[in-house]
Amino acid sequence: MRATRGTTLGIMLGAVAFSGCNKDAETKNAVTTETAAGVVSVSPSGDSADKRGQALVRVVNAAPASEGMVVRADDTRLLPEVDFKQVSSYQPIDNNWVKFQVRGMRMGVYESLETNREMLSDGHRYTMVVMRDEKGARYDTRLFRDDISPDGTRAQIRVIHAARGVGNVDVAPERGGRIFEAVGFTSEAGYFAMKPWSGTLEFRAAGEQKVVLTIKDLNLEAGKSYTVVLTNDKTGALTSFWFDDTQM
Repeated sequence: MRATRGTTLGIMLGAVAFSGCNKDAETKNAVTTETAAGVVSVSPSGDSADKRGQALVRVVNAAPASEGMVVRADDTRLLPEVDFKQVSSYQPIDNNWVKFQVRGMRMGVYESLETNREMLSDGHRYTMVVMRDEKGARYDTRLFRDDISPDGTRAQIRVIHAARGVGNVDVAPERGGRIFEAVGFTSEAGYFAMKPWSGTLEFRAAGEQKVVLTIKDLNLEAGKSYTVVLTNDKTGALTSFWFDDTQM
């Protein structure tokens, strides 16, 4: 279930939501992806992928205690290796119906993912988030469509909840009104378009003022689409990471 947006936006007045599931979601330009650590990758435009009959898929590793994770598409196509709290570069996928499997550790064996087959649309971008299931015993995954905005005047943000053992969370600027309400485990909230902003982002227990995690010194710049992932570290404590996308 997708979370709802808060009605009180405080300092983020004038924000507007972007909707997906249309032809405009195909990026007309190449896309640059940058992580908080400064790692950069460039991927082709959605228009060019569409002409080749391909979708673009990348992997986010939100599963603690898994380094060198590899996702395999239809038993043969290997997506790039990705460590915990990292995002791979986009890779072209030719088939529309795809069966994904994951190898969580180097030299490990592949496991079928719970979302066994996914329907991909040519020219569109997807982020596959691999996480631990609620019991922490197996891998779970969700595939989200990436609607990267070409608007150079606004920032976009979405939040993906991949932290097991944590209830629904609200997302808000420090001492500000909520951007997202009741984001549940395995769910996505956003994208949400807003004026450029910098400060501390808070994750709160849903419907409460109790802060369970913060991201300090977050700087949301105009023209960029940010993905923030909430997950657990190896000890089970809450942690987060983020990356952003920009149409070139």
